[in-house]
Amino acid sequence: MLFFVRFDVTQPATVPNADLVETWKREAEAAIGAIEAGAVKHLWKVAGQRVVLAVVDLPTPEDLDRALGGLPIIREMGSGVRTEAVPIYEYTTFAEDLMGGVHGP
Repeated sequence: MLFFVRFDVTQPATVPNADLVETWKREAEAAIGAIEAGAVKHLWKVAGQRVVLAVVDLPTPEDLDRALGGLPIIREMGSGVRTEAVPIYEYTTFAEDLMGGVHGP
């Protein structure tokens, strides 16, 4: 199951910049590992913002929750990270459904 996930990172006032950078380094290692394992299909950093966008492929929504809960950025930054996840699927499937009449005449 594919999910589009947005991560918005806000640095808490109590977290020094050096600590934030160290957390990001651990997160980068985890992200590269997830790409290599095939769970993350695409991953982008928004220029000029502390925002990361991902396309993640996991079997269930529960698996997504578990995966997000284990990320260093979530564990270490807590409420400093806001995530938004949306289930998605290939547009070609939607187009085939349209052509096949699934959505009406």
